[in-house]
Amino acid sequence: MPFVVEHAPLIMMLIGAGVAYWFYIANTTLPGRLAAANPILYRLLLNKWYFDEIYEVIFVRSAKAIGRFLWKEGDGRLIDGFGPDGVSARVIDVARGVVRLQSGYLYHYAFAMLIGVAALVTYFMIVGGH
Repeated sequence: MPFVVEHAPLIMMLIGAGVAYWFYIANTTLPGRLAAANPILYRLLLNKWYFDEIYEVIFVRSAKAIGRFLWKEGDGRLIDGFGPDGVSARVIDVARGVVRLQSGYLYHYAFAMLIGVAALVTYFMIVGGH
């Protein structure tokens, strides 16, 4: 392996240490002047190449939108609508209808039985009892 490739990390560390010493100890006005001379590059590097903002737009917002859609439409309407909430709502509707038929008076139940017997006798008279 070539010498430069093998020692590249050490060389880059020494160069970085030298640049840091020059910027922040030897010539402290240099970073401010470079930032003023290159404002676009300075803002790009200061904001970490806008990686967080791009990630927010591409991944976070779209994932939240998909999650919100699945929560409202998938879980809310589909699963709860046809599942437990839908079934319980239909049971309540049927129970309300049955409650209207039940008055608690004995003569209402006797009348309902009389209507049923009359309907059964009429059926057998028309069909012929076969």
